[in-house]
Amino acid sequence: MSVKYQNGQAVCVQEHKPIAFNPWKHHCGFVCNQIQLIRGEGGINLDHFLGYIGGTLLDFYIGELPVYTIVNEVNKYFMDLGVANVDDFKHWLGLPEVTFKNIYLSDGSRWVMRLGQNDEYYIHIHPGRYSKLTIRCRPTTLKVAIAFRYLFGFEEECFEIDKVNYARKFAGLPPVESLNSASALQNFISNLRVNNR
Repeated sequence: MSVKYQNGQAVCVQEHKPIAFNPWKHHCGFVCNQIQLIRGEGGINLDHFLGYIGGTLLDFYIGELPVYTIVNEVNKYFMDLGVANVDDFKHWLGLPEVTFKNIYLSDGSRWVMRLGQNDEYYIHIHPGRYSKLTIRCRPTTLKVAIAFRYLFGFEEECFEIDKVNYARKFAGLPPVESLNSASALQNFISNLRVNNR
């Protein structure tokens, strides 16, 4: 899947207009497949992609719907409502009083709709907080989990302090003194599996 990085945040592709969605930050299947691709190709700077994972807390979709299905379902939802441009979308949101609304997709997951950063990609989406098929984590946890899987593969389940700190260093983070402080990472990393989503 080709991606376009816009404004250092949203990941957008031409055929997904007007949807702005960052699958590096919010989609487990996409992340796993990209790690697998990058590990196979070699020479690609993973730091470039980790730079697009920011914020304080994020919601990470672990369901089965691929990115293109999510985008298509959101697009269809708004087409069926007759929302065809940024002004229609602002009206649907209820701006300026309301800044986001939720919709549900075919698998029951809840997704947040916000105003995008420009008129080209004006529907910014991400999984809803504590939604079905969604887990909440810190961006640093996701970055280290991605680095861990990139460095050691998807079969590695040996969670040792040296490996954790190597992954943290790779992700540009300081080491931890014990695995007690990495329990969130240990719980989260089991979600990163090779799949076809």
